Amino acid sequence: MSDFFTYATLGTLAGTITATTLIVQYIKDLKPFKQIPTRLLVLIVSFTIILITSLITKQFSIKNIPLYLINSLLATTSAIGSWHSITDIKNGKQT
Repeated sequence: MSDFFTYATLGTLAGTITATTLIVQYIKDLKPFKQIPTRLLVLIVSFTIILITSLITKQFSIKNIPLYLINSLLATTSAIGSWHSITDIKNGKQT
């Protein structure tokens, strides 16, 4: 495995969720982002990943912006839910 992330993997739901979770965990405590509620930050990051991936892969279309937003909401919800599941297990909570 020579590539950890490619634009093809970032273009998938799992890739977007993983990248979003990693990026948010690293930037949420940085001064410029501390004032933004974490859930909103997750949405912004996931939307940005989806948008940039579509631009770089030359699949961007203005008419698809509502789809990018819906997909970023799905990725946001999944990223937040997976993070809560991980932290619940880590803290000994059962769901």
